[in-house]
Amino acid sequence: MWLTPEVISFSGSLLACWLLVRTGQLHGHLTHDLTDGAQKIHEGAVPRIGGIGLASGLILGGATLGHGAALWWIFALGALPAFAAGLWEDLTKTVPVRVRLTATIAAGVLFAEVTGYSLHHLDLWPIDSIIGLPVVAIGFTGLAIGGVANAMNIIDGCNGLAGGTGLILLAAMGCISAVEHDYALVSLILLTMAGVMGFLLINFPHGRIFLGDAGAYALGFLVAAFAIALPARHADVSPAIGLLVVIYPVSETLYSVVRRLSKARTAVSQPDRLHLHSLTFEALKGRIDNPVFRNSLSSVFIWALPLLSALMSFALAWSSVTVVLLAAAANVLLYRLAYAQVLRLTHHPRAPRGKAFNAALMPAPMPSLEIVAAEDSYSGRRTNAKRDRHPSRPNVRYVPLALSKASLWLGQLR
Repeated sequence: MWLTPEVISFSGSLLACWLLVRTGQLHGHLTHDLTDGAQKIHEGAVPRIGGIGLASGLILGGATLGHGAALWWIFALGALPAFAAGLWEDLTKTVPVRVRLTATIAAGVLFAEVTGYSLHHLDLWPIDSIIGLPVVAIGFTGLAIGGVANAMNIIDGCNGLAGGTGLILLAAMGCISAVEHDYALVSLILLTMAGVMGFLLINFPHGRIFLGDAGAYALGFLVAAFAIALPARHADVSPAIGLLVVIYPVSETLYSVVRRLSKARTAVSQPDRLHLHSLTFEALKGRIDNPVFRNSLSSVFIWALPLLSALMSFALAWSSVTVVLLAAAANVLLYRLAYAQVLRLTHHPRAPRGKAFNAALMPAPMPSLEIVAAEDSYSGRRTNAKRDRHPSRPNVRYVPLALSKASLWLGQLR
């Protein structure tokens, strides 16, 4: 019969997202994502509750699932705390980042407790002697799943970036599961991929709806849960393969934390426009006039990073932990190289490409600050903004929208 769980998941997600867009005038006062934020690069008010559409498709598809249905509902139960915290933030925009982080970690702990799948060994003796303890293994698993869920939320800054990345990573794990003849896990992954594709048809390339925190947390949770379940169900799969699968969003998160810690008086949760996708969007300015198309094209360029890690994951899934960790380190270096090159193109649109590798090995230069006048987008009053001034670069205006760090504590890391 053609009405398979995957078709139902895809159709349910697509229809729910379409309805949310069409009824935006009814719920927009609660659900619309505006442009008044440092990390915002979209145009106009857009519903940020695509997570509801994605969840609708996954629930409908899961209800018709045969093989692996019990395991699917266990996964869904584990995702519930993360989804609920994200949805509350999408509707109220008042949930502190520590609350959402705690909810995603709690979701990971719940998943480990209910399924029995945990990161209890990495084939590295000093580490295994610690995480081999059941309590430590469950806590470590919760931290890993919570970290990936938040990482997916951080990269959700361009049309299709988080959804497309999730789709690519899910495909890699689906292929590994198929090789292992684990058709229960394959059916769960295909169901998730179908729901994501339904969402993407509305989100990409025009950005008519966003995943929001709920959708990003749920997608990140499922990606991380599959990455942990795969080696837990198959001893011949490298226990570190999950890290290689998710290395792009993890690299973005870790570098964002390091970058913000290196800036005096900047909170780790303070949003900015220095993510790789934000800089790619800026680097394309002057080359592509349409901001919506430029937004979506930024995602297409960055998809190369998760695509590479996905291909390497499939090729190295049965390799030693050392080989997998070396591959993950290579992907981190590639991310840093790409970041340095895009940052350079942002300031020097026509600069030659020499010394890019050396620049990648060093921290990105933090611009010295010269006070210039700018209009405060929140109150309409005159206030201070920043201009990049570097002796080896022409003056480039850099005007962050977060003009008052104390008053614009938004409680989000993205």
